Amino acid sequence: MVRGPTETPGQQCPGFFVQAPGERFTAGAERRRNVKRSVRDCGYHSSGFNAGTAAMLRITETRLTYAIRRANDLLIKKIVPASRRHLPPHPRIAVIPTDYLGISIIGNGIYERREIAFLRELFRARGLQSSVFLDIGGNIGNHSISLADSFAEVVAFEPNPPIASLFKTNLLLSQTGNVRLHEVGLGRADAELKFSLLEAGNDGSGSFASGRGDIVLPVRHGDRYLAQSEPEIAASTKPIGFVKCDVEGFEADVFAGLRETLAHHRPILAFESNHRPAGEKAWAELRAAGYDTLSCLRETGDDGSRLVQEAKRLILGYSCWLESVPEVPERRCNLVASFGPLT
Repeated sequence: MVRGPTETPGQQCPGFFVQAPGERFTAGAERRRNVKRSVRDCGYHSSGFNAGTAAMLRITETRLTYAIRRANDLLIKKIVPASRRHLPPHPRIAVIPTDYLGISIIGNGIYERREIAFLRELFRARGLQSSVFLDIGGNIGNHSISLADSFAEVVAFEPNPPIASLFKTNLLLSQTGNVRLHEVGLGRADAELKFSLLEAGNDGSGSFASGRGDIVLPVRHGDRYLAQSEPEIAASTKPIGFVKCDVEGFEADVFAGLRETLAHHRPILAFESNHRPAGEKAWAELRAAGYDTLSCLRETGDDGSRLVQEAKRLILGYSCWLESVPEVPERRCNLVASFGPLT
């Protein structure tokens, strides 16, 4: 009998075949070659199959391969928990461990920990505790969950099905009860649009902006959708105090569809500008809604290379602050739009 990861008789799984007791092994030469090839692809070597009634499969690693993999395993199990002991309290969040955001959360507890700490202070200073936070492009829930205790409610939007599923899992893990997730995208019109993943290794970087993609997902006009699904917000019974929009270049479309809501509630609004042309289109839509002040969220050393940045922080320490800017900067940055100066 051959045993693999799943031991249901008669089943096949990658690299293995399970034989029922008393069943005659009838795998042909092609099946044997396929099994061997699959096992080799996993980094193992296998012994051959016998054509008799019993066959044994063995997987082996060289001493060097075993030593490297085992050392890596032990180091990760020691280093990661030790590195988290000095961190401030953070919510339980499940991640994709090979994803850029996931790796950051594993090491730091939450993603963009310092920026979130700064935003908490800003919200406290502006007295936003009784307002609503709209998280547009909620990803796996990092910002919604981390900032949930700074607001009365959080309303999040994430259309990417596997990412939205992880978001809902994280609401359960973190026991966060004041967050509602809508599994749609927001835009300038109701539509079913192609959705593309932009970056390998960043599962939350999907976007409607390119107009290409293998899946089609729902996008809804922001003002009309809120009127239908969040009537208390639309009626201003629940004021919006803060909006975070991280939709990978689709920001201008989102703001166009939310123009009435933004003009009426006048929330502080944070958005990413990864490419200046897209950032300028987004800022133009915000100005049409009445926004008149643009600020850049600055960090120590952010105007230099990564090496210069780290050197400055080691010498000067770390600071995060808002700096008013006359226009969208050329470089990549997190921008904050407001009605009048924030500081």
